[in-house]
Amino acid sequence: MAAVSYRPMANPNESPRRLRFGVMCNGRRFPAWQAEAIRRLLDVPDIEVGLLIVRDAPLGAAGKLSRLRDWRHILWTMLNKGFIERRSRASRSVDLSERLEGVPEIVCHTEPVGEFGEKFSDADIATIREHALDFILRFSFGIIKGEILDVPRYGVWSFHHGDEREYRGRPPGFWELVDDKPTVGAILQRLTERLDGGVVLHRGSFRATPHSYRRTRDDAFLGSAVWPSIAARMIQNGDTSLAEAEPSTTDAPVKRDPANATMAAFLVQQAARFAVNQVRGIARTAVWSVGVADVPIESFLDGEPAIFAWMAEQGRGRYLADPFGYEHDGELVLLVEDYRYDIHRGVISAIDVNGRSAKARTVLDPGVHASYPYLFEHDGNVYCVPETYQANEVRLYRADPFPERWELVTTLVSGLAALDPTVLQHDGRWWLFCTDHADGPNTKLHVWHADELEGPWQPHALNPVKTDVRSARPAGTPFTHDAGLYRPAQDGSSSYGGGVAINRIDELTPTTFRETVVATVRPPATGRYRDGIHTLSAVGDRTVADGRRDTFVLAAFRRELGSRIRKLGRG
Repeated sequence: MAAVSYRPMANPNESPRRLRFGVMCNGRRFPAWQAEAIRRLLDVPDIEVGLLIVRDAPLGAAGKLSRLRDWRHILWTMLNKGFIERRSRASRSVDLSERLEGVPEIVCHTEPVGEFGEKFSDADIATIREHALDFILRFSFGIIKGEILDVPRYGVWSFHHGDEREYRGRPPGFWELVDDKPTVGAILQRLTERLDGGVVLHRGSFRATPHSYRRTRDDAFLGSAVWPSIAARMIQNGDTSLAEAEPSTTDAPVKRDPANATMAAFLVQQAARFAVNQVRGIARTAVWSVGVADVPIESFLDGEPAIFAWMAEQGRGRYLADPFGYEHDGELVLLVEDYRYDIHRGVISAIDVNGRSAKARTVLDPGVHASYPYLFEHDGNVYCVPETYQANEVRLYRADPFPERWELVTTLVSGLAALDPTVLQHDGRWWLFCTDHADGPNTKLHVWHADELEGPWQPHALNPVKTDVRSARPAGTPFTHDAGLYRPAQDGSSSYGGGVAINRIDELTPTTFRETVVATVRPPATGRYRDGIHTLSAVGDRTVADGRRDTFVLAAFRRELGSRIRKLGRG
């Protein structure tokens, strides 16, 4: 996706407040994830770097050698320095000298305070104060204490990779894999005097890759890099919560680098998980079907399981998923993703629900992979917004007539590889929810809005408004119940299609967003389709959904095996 210029909209009659930030660092070269955080900030209008605060004595060869000689952790040191950081996308060194040209720099020396902390000298604090910074990003130094925390107007911001409510210390994301957790958390916090008691500015959750610590770590580091720019945009929009929030508390145990025995067991565990993942990836294929339950969608808020009548599968060379329904001439018609193994993509097909043996017929083939045929009615017309991420745009189609023929009305958003685009009208505005295939496809929720259905559409001021693999990616039709607005979303923490989270949208404006998970729908405990669910849609007093079973499919096996052989051949 092309870079989007986010213009805050706090007051159209006022220009956005200009912000200046500083960076605590070791120079003008940064690990890739830190460089990305700085770039994202500088892409926001009216934000500039005001100062680089450089440590006078970064960890040198002597420090690294002393770590290497700690034989209790030699396996971890060798793996981390010799493999993880060398191959890590997040740790790759990036030179920002050109982007930071002309930015003043101050070299600072700190003094120890207490058992673990360090503080800046009065002279350095006075110099930093002269630069009138709004906030400071901490990418260097240790546990900061003292007056420096209050010098910037909005404090010193620091990342913690790992859910601080369960895991403190280091290595980031490692102990979650040891404990077989499905997700890895992260926070951006404003530091306080209390250790692990900062004010949380942004929080997110990323799926752990059980067989790859490097990938797990990269996803969390790179996926959270956008958060400082979101917090800065909140300030520009006049949000006072960053200054008013209370510090967090945690009593989680503090973790340290793994000892040799733990590391040896972890490496064996990783090898076994990798082997299992490879075999499953080749031999097991997800086959989806769609079903109808005679209950309204709001009944799923109570957590009660529903009984679905599943449509017959369409043969071993295809499957049906992502159902959306519409009552047409007194009959229920479903539009679905009709995935074909022979062409390795989906088309949009229709099913007349007049029996479980109904046959799907193609009604829309845009020439790229098409899925998630989101249906809605407006001004007497039936519209469809399918997922066409390979076209890098969100398209609006109108039925003429339904469901056999679809006319392309317009492109709602260009330059966006939107996944599962979901459109609704709420509080006098049109809203579009989706994730971006190019950036956190299962993790980061993006919102767009418009005065009219056909646009122009504008990005939300805080995109991505949410980072959570458990409840971000859209998964069906939003609905209202007892004056509340609810949004189904995929829970991809355990697997793709592992469940559907139902969010209650608590606040939705062009500059704010807040929602709460209030229910989770899991696959049926018994029956043929008990391995997954990732779409839940309302059709009057009925609900349609999809179900997954994992099995062997010869066509998929041949394609996957051939793909992996070609990758090996390319080295």
